[in-house]
Amino acid sequence: MDKIIPIVINGQVEPFDSDKETHIRVNFDGGNSVYLPRITSTHVEKMITYDNTNNIKLHNIINFLYTVGQRWKNEEYSRRRNYIRELKNYMGYSEQMAKLEANWISMVLCSKSGLYHTVQNELGSRHMLDEWIPQDECYVKAFPKGKSLHLLAGNVPLSGVSSIVRAILTKNQCIIKTSSADPFTAHALAMSFIEVDKNHPITRSLSVLYWSHEEDTSLPEEILQSMDVVVAWGGSSAIEWAVKYSPLMIDVIKYGPKKSISIIDDPEDLVTAATGVAHDICFYDQQACFSSQNVFYMGDSYEEFKEELRNRLGLYARILPKARQSFDEQAVYSLTAKECQFAGLKVEVDPKQDWMIVESSPGVELNQPLGRCVYLHHATRFEDILPFVVKYQTQTVSMYPWTSVFKYRDALAIKGAERIVESGMNNIFRMGGSHDAMRPLQRLVRYISQERPFDFTTIDVAVEIEQTRFLEEDKFLIFVP
Repeated sequence: MDKIIPIVINGQVEPFDSDKETHIRVNFDGGNSVYLPRITSTHVEKMITYDNTNNIKLHNIINFLYTVGQRWKNEEYSRRRNYIRELKNYMGYSEQMAKLEANWISMVLCSKSGLYHTVQNELGSRHMLDEWIPQDECYVKAFPKGKSLHLLAGNVPLSGVSSIVRAILTKNQCIIKTSSADPFTAHALAMSFIEVDKNHPITRSLSVLYWSHEEDTSLPEEILQSMDVVVAWGGSSAIEWAVKYSPLMIDVIKYGPKKSISIIDDPEDLVTAATGVAHDICFYDQQACFSSQNVFYMGDSYEEFKEELRNRLGLYARILPKARQSFDEQAVYSLTAKECQFAGLKVEVDPKQDWMIVESSPGVELNQPLGRCVYLHHATRFEDILPFVVKYQTQTVSMYPWTSVFKYRDALAIKGAERIVESGMNNIFRMGGSHDAMRPLQRLVRYISQERPFDFTTIDVAVEIEQTRFLEEDKFLIFVP
């Protein structure tokens, strides 16, 4: 099954050659291929010369996103149905996984209050993007950085949607470079914008394209040189490339490779504990930064917990089947099991390779093939776990029971954990929380201040700020509080 995915420039689908051999070919497991047109200097010029002066109000932006989201909510929407089909046929998603991804897109776009609260929490006021807000001795307003380039990864489709929505909320132009692993999500989202209103400022601010780093990257480098902010997702090499070719003065927002763990602290309810851990292992088949790869269990009911975890992983194999594995992935899975057994570790592998549990002491870990493979460690005390929380490398720590979070959160944060959640909640980024230890919207805007004039008296200095007079009369120190 072959498919051509056209380039979108400034909200318009670009004409493309029907001869597939002129495009970049991306092969997927099962013999399916996608053909992606190469970018040209004309495409680049259109994007970098586009005037993205965006004067629409935040409520208009959110209402537009909501309108698009309502279409995604409709299970009969042709764009949604086609997207689910693509995730299954090309990316190997199960029916349940593909449908869930589409459901989450509708949830993100339709959550009007959530979008307002995101702006409120991260920028300080939901009016900050539309008005000059009085703050102490100034008026402050948040302006978009301008042209934003999003270098997307293919492991978690929804991360690309979040990246795009953040840039739209902050009124930035969005230039999206898709991943060869997932050339579908950003394009499907852009096409749904076009279908709602092809002339809407948000639609026109969107471009979706692809380039291969195995070919000449002079045009992509030219794009980077014209950007006001770059959002880089993925592995170390992708982020290093973005940093290397971006202008020195602009911000490169990095969402690099991270790991996450689960900590279970002697729970009374083993079923709930194991269910939460299973969810945190199975969601996105551990491809996400927030997916648990290691589970540390503290307490005397270790064997009982392990048995329950086995049952819960079996449950998730039924209700959220893992993605189709290639022959190579299956081979790596089997090889990891053999290596761990050879090293003397206890290994349990589901007959269908739906999951794998490797038991080892804390710190003992061989290869990690992902795909619902978890290293289970029996820890004597919390201090034995802390060395495996690493600053800039550990993203999410999921814990159960919830009461234990309050005992350990300070120590985890000091060591470098960036999120602490209840087990079973690692994929839901709660409103008001941070992402990779930052507030992303703040890095997509420029805070501009209009400062009060000399005759505006301050809290500490109750006279006009006549600096020339202060110098002439040498009275500066009189006004120091």
